[in-house]
Amino acid sequence: MITNILDYLDASAARFPDKIAFGDEKTTLTFAQLRDLARRGGTYLTGRVKPNAPVAVFMEKTPECLAAFFAAVEAGCFYVPLDTKMPAERIRLIFDTLHPAFVFYDEKNADAAKAVAGQAGCALFADACKTEPDEAALAAIRAGHTDTDLLYVLFTSGSTGVPKGVTISHRGIIDWAEWLHEALHIDDTCVFGNQAPFVFDNSTLDIYSTLKNGCTTWIIPRKCFSFHKTMMRFLAEHEIDTIFFVPSALIAIANSGILDAMPPTGLKRVFFCGEVMPNRQLNQWRRAVPEAVYCNMYGPTEITDVCAYYIVDRDFDDDEPLPIGRPCANTRILILNDENRPAAPGETGELCVLGTCLSLGYYNNPTQTEKAFVQNPLNSAFHERMYRTGDLARYNDRGEIVFLGRKDFQIKHQGCYRIELGEIETALLASRDVSNGCCLFDEAKDEIVCVYMGLAEERDLARALAEKLPAYMLPNRYMHLDTLPMTINDKIDRVTLKKTHIG
Repeated sequence: MITNILDYLDASAARFPDKIAFGDEKTTLTFAQLRDLARRGGTYLTGRVKPNAPVAVFMEKTPECLAAFFAAVEAGCFYVPLDTKMPAERIRLIFDTLHPAFVFYDEKNADAAKAVAGQAGCALFADACKTEPDEAALAAIRAGHTDTDLLYVLFTSGSTGVPKGVTISHRGIIDWAEWLHEALHIDDTCVFGNQAPFVFDNSTLDIYSTLKNGCTTWIIPRKCFSFHKTMMRFLAEHEIDTIFFVPSALIAIANSGILDAMPPTGLKRVFFCGEVMPNRQLNQWRRAVPEAVYCNMYGPTEITDVCAYYIVDRDFDDDEPLPIGRPCANTRILILNDENRPAAPGETGELCVLGTCLSLGYYNNPTQTEKAFVQNPLNSAFHERMYRTGDLARYNDRGEIVFLGRKDFQIKHQGCYRIELGEIETALLASRDVSNGCCLFDEAKDEIVCVYMGLAEERDLARALAEKLPAYMLPNRYMHLDTLPMTINDKIDRVTLKKTHIG
């Protein structure tokens, strides 16, 4: 019975001791080396921190950073990745909520880590790894573990301006890794190309598939996402056959034309999640690498990354929405209308999730936890936690779930029309002269604002949208930008766009 993610590491290190587990441009760690560093770092922490305490990791995105995560787990603690480039004020806000027991850092971030550590202990991870493993102490810690213990906390943006710490247990990740293995046929032959930052939950697919199955994951350098020839060379050189990218990264690659010039024919699996994937660019990928399996995934951080998926099994027109499909195993999805009843086929409702994938709540934040994690309104017989995603969805005529956008992206326009901005964006991104874009709502002026990149002229774009959308859904203003602001997770930064261009 698997109850701890370290069981995966132990098994893979026994099967493939000399196989590369994680690598980047500078370093690699085999499974045996990874396990050894984790046990050394874990032993260092024993006696310094108590089990189930938070260990912050302030390190660059490297294989050693992952070893620091697992060192925290060896000590019976949970890890908290920190973005080394985030402002000091945001780190302070996180630490005010987290109160970390210890901070691991690397040489590059030593001064910054010491400056924010406060009362927490801190150490250079490389120094901690000089400790000899204490097998008896580590075994005792493992014996007291349960699968509901926290594995990690990821901090996301909060509506109040204070970051929220999403708590994920070992059981959530174990279910996730087991489902990936069974449903998407991940095995020890897979070679992953990692795009997602470790502070972003999408990275857990690469990390824990590698641990469970004995795969190899290569951390793709950031420069590859700006220079797409370099990307294609990196994928080929490292024989990467599986990628899990946010759609913005796939869109940029498709728009660059590199898929025609240097198609990544070694890819067998192309997974994506985090935002809507437009079919226009997906069709470019499918033409360039027709043998690959394409999978659209959906899920917020609060549900261990993904709760629904759709393996692309048919052709789509450029302006069609791509379904998010059906629930993952051991997961239940409800689409509830405004009366908290199941939405009828074709009716829009809020997507809600139940199952062991759910976060245990927001760390040290019971008020926000109670708002988001609620009793299933369809069950009055016993306690059954449900997460309200705040996302709108409906079932199509095939019984597949179609994502429509955030509830807060649903607007009331001209006093009477309820509009999902995501529906306008689907039509926008189908235009061949639009490389990327989104729609915002100016409440003060009751105007829909279309923000886009590409060669499209405003008049031509307005005409194209008028052929696909009713008059009341057409943007009132168009704004052409050379670049769009992006979040650290490579999503369009709508908050910055709205503050900068609408106010």
